[in-house]
Amino acid sequence: MSRIFVSHSSHDNAATVALRDWLVAEGWSDLFLDLDPERGIAPGERWERALNEAARRCEAVIFVISRAWLSSRWCLNELTLARRLNKRMFGVLIEEGLPIADLPADVVNHWQMVDLAAGSDHRQFRAVLPISGGEAHVTFSREGLARLKAGLLRAGLHAAYFAWPPVNDPKRAPYRGLRPLEADDAGIFFGREAPVIDAIDGLRGLAEAASPRLMAILGASGAGKSSFLRAGLLPRLGRDARIFLPLPAIRPERSVISGETGLVNAIFAAFEANGVVIARGEVRDAVTDGAHEVKALLRRLRAAANVATADGGPRPPTVVIAVDQAEELFLSEAQDEARPFLRLLAALLASDDPAVVVLLTIRSDNYERLQSAPELDGLHQETLSLPPMPKGAYADVVKGPLQRLADTPRAIRMEERLIEALLADVEAGGAKDALPLLAFTLERLYQEYGASGQLTLAHYEKLGGVIGSIEAGVERALMAADNDPAIPRDRHTRLTLMRRGLIPWLAGIDPDTKAPRRRVARASEIPIDARPLVDLLVEQRLLSTDVAKDTGETTIEPAHEALLRQWPLLQDWLNDDAIQLTLLDGVKRAAREWGANGRTPTWLTHGAERLRAVERVLERPDLAASLDADDLRYVAACRLEERRERWRGARVWMLGGVMAVAAVAAVAYKDEILALWRAYTVVRPYRAANFDPFVLSAEKESRLTTGDTLRECRVDCPEMIIIPAGRFSMGSPPGEANRYDNESPRHEVVLPRRLAVARTAVTNDQWNACVTMGVCRAVEAEGADAGGKPVVNVSWDDARTYASWLSGMTGRNYRLLSEAEWEYAARAGSSTAYYWGDDIGEGHAVCDGCGTEWDSLSAARVARLKPNAFGLYDMAGNAYQWVADCSHDTYAGAPADGAAWTDGGDCRKRMARGGSWADNAGFARAAARMALEADVQSRVVGFRVARDLSAEIVR
Repeated sequence: MSRIFVSHSSHDNAATVALRDWLVAEGWSDLFLDLDPERGIAPGERWERALNEAARRCEAVIFVISRAWLSSRWCLNELTLARRLNKRMFGVLIEEGLPIADLPADVVNHWQMVDLAAGSDHRQFRAVLPISGGEAHVTFSREGLARLKAGLLRAGLHAAYFAWPPVNDPKRAPYRGLRPLEADDAGIFFGREAPVIDAIDGLRGLAEAASPRLMAILGASGAGKSSFLRAGLLPRLGRDARIFLPLPAIRPERSVISGETGLVNAIFAAFEANGVVIARGEVRDAVTDGAHEVKALLRRLRAAANVATADGGPRPPTVVIAVDQAEELFLSEAQDEARPFLRLLAALLASDDPAVVVLLTIRSDNYERLQSAPELDGLHQETLSLPPMPKGAYADVVKGPLQRLADTPRAIRMEERLIEALLADVEAGGAKDALPLLAFTLERLYQEYGASGQLTLAHYEKLGGVIGSIEAGVERALMAADNDPAIPRDRHTRLTLMRRGLIPWLAGIDPDTKAPRRRVARASEIPIDARPLVDLLVEQRLLSTDVAKDTGETTIEPAHEALLRQWPLLQDWLNDDAIQLTLLDGVKRAAREWGANGRTPTWLTHGAERLRAVERVLERPDLAASLDADDLRYVAACRLEERRERWRGARVWMLGGVMAVAAVAAVAYKDEILALWRAYTVVRPYRAANFDPFVLSAEKESRLTTGDTLRECRVDCPEMIIIPAGRFSMGSPPGEANRYDNESPRHEVVLPRRLAVARTAVTNDQWNACVTMGVCRAVEAEGADAGGKPVVNVSWDDARTYASWLSGMTGRNYRLLSEAEWEYAARAGSSTAYYWGDDIGEGHAVCDGCGTEWDSLSAARVARLKPNAFGLYDMAGNAYQWVADCSHDTYAGAPADGAAWTDGGDCRKRMARGGSWADNAGFARAAARMALEADVQSRVVGFRVARDLSAEIVR
């Protein structure tokens, strides 16, 4: 493929040959010049067709401009063709006395112009003309040649024009396995040169066209769409700063707006990359306020980018919003943010100022969803098909990355027999998953044998080849399990645990296409006993992990969907559970529609046999655990509605007989009958469905170690984390800022047993589960998103009632923490005023002056800020937390074993710890204490629970 096309007039052959010689000497040997016997038109070719084909295949066009060129009809036709094909164009002036200002405006406005005739710093070239052999001497401006070289380097699309390895990761692996290549890998992105040129040409055309501008890149799973976007297109668009201003790629997952790879962080990162300081909260607010505010942000970003590049064109660059794996926008669990996001995109595309291009990658079998999305109704969509990689291109995928390591200390030689075997095995396996399987095998080869400086056929044969490489990776994980005493030795038991860890958290079924699909899960969602095996799959690069920067939470997903197709056992598991997984997805979708329509009975679509089928799925705790609180409320509402329907039909014949008997019994035993009736018809079924399958057995509890988590219900109860036994100094030292006398004397406390502590304060959703059962009282919650905020307006007795209810549901001892336990948990091994240091800093806590968007306004949703070293959230600020102790003015006589101090003091008051969103930072210190009337109900006071565990005494 000729990467540079040279357009010239035959009157300027000598200057054009000199320019060709300079280009070749500088490394641009891959060019098309019609009069060049090697790089031009071969004898016998149809001249006009060959010229047109070369222009279509090139990356850039250089126009050698003279008066003869301007007067040539054919040269102007080449200009028209290059414009129509949306090529990157360079104008090279070779004739003295032809100033840029005299050129047509249409030419100057769309080209990068270089004057090789001006100035006095000329370099002489000896040009030998083809065919005739005549010689001529030509001079070009050295400064002009330097400018042309810099422009061509910026325009270069081939991987060789991108530095690799990147400066920020000098030891980066040349093969990335099942993970997509990123922008840092632009220098090793091989095998897709032609589609890259087609896509960039198409995007240049869109940038020139009127709005709306939307392009969807379609391809089968395994075609390499993510790498094509991230390592292929976006880095190259970023170099064409006159036309494009690309944002970092967005990955929808569950939260396309607020997620770690969502829109807010993409805009924030773009500002950061252009050296502009902006608060993430400001970006979030703009996105919440809608397209008008987002456009204002994008105009600010565009202005900053123009200053940063110093390369402004005749019109400002077009902002590119790239969405990778757009099929995730249509997952049931993603709808809360996906629909507003699509509406926002449609509004951004509706008008310019700034001009916006939306670029998406999506699986071909999911494209109909994008086409029919009501939020995008009426928007024209351009498409680009990304077919399987041509067989001949796989050699570049194998060899190209190692060529980038040549002549470096990390140089690796690959045996020719190995290359031949790799390519033969890829071709034998067919197109399906050929690319991900090859990438996975190359990564394994590099990891295992790259340090030797040589990769051989023998190495490849030891790893088992391309075909079956996924299964081989799974087997290595199972073998590694032998080294972990926490993992059962029996293979069948191991596979059962592995299945529980994968389905439905990481693998599911698309309800529309019925094809397997990967899912992203929080690490905390994976069943505890399956996590060691899941971790081994991560070590084998079959699963990948990421850590959210704002919360520190780990997420896990299959490294590629090929895992779901190339592992026969997983395929069998998914086939076995396909009906159940589809039913669960149907519940999730229906629950969201029900919630979006005011939770009216009209939207309760599960009844009769359909509801029976869902309830049978709920009998499998491994699958039912994937339903969230809203999903379960929807199912409960469906049950209640069905009971009402049955009651409406049966009440006529029931009334006569039942009323006669009930009238006698109700008078004497009304309360007892109602309590018994409720226990059997409401409480027991609720506990059996929502708690009994999830309560830890004594054996499982004994295997828990520090940092492990547990949740003993299906949904809407606290997630607990194990903190170790230990000792610490309780209270504050005399010199600590903002301290009070009730924090002294400082004294040593030994906590003799490990403890399970709720990772967050009890939330409104969790509290309302107790309210629904008629045990806890209803309290006022603030804000439309109050469900995930800490419950407040609860008294000390209310908090104890909730803990008692949890104990009754689980048969385990849930309670409030003692004051000593709370401070030990808050410090998490630290001895400073706050668990992160002695200064409050910014963004560590929610309080008055703590540097968060919630300060002095309201409590934030739990777990929005980073946890402490024990994995506990919001142990400083947000909302005070009741503890079990009575009020004491000092620590004189306080227990030294961590027990609650309930003798002496004033037990009409109880202690609360942690500070709140309305208080200054001094109250958020780990040692700060607050005594409150036990019956107070305040907007700033909530609570957290603990659970006792069996443990050995720590000496």
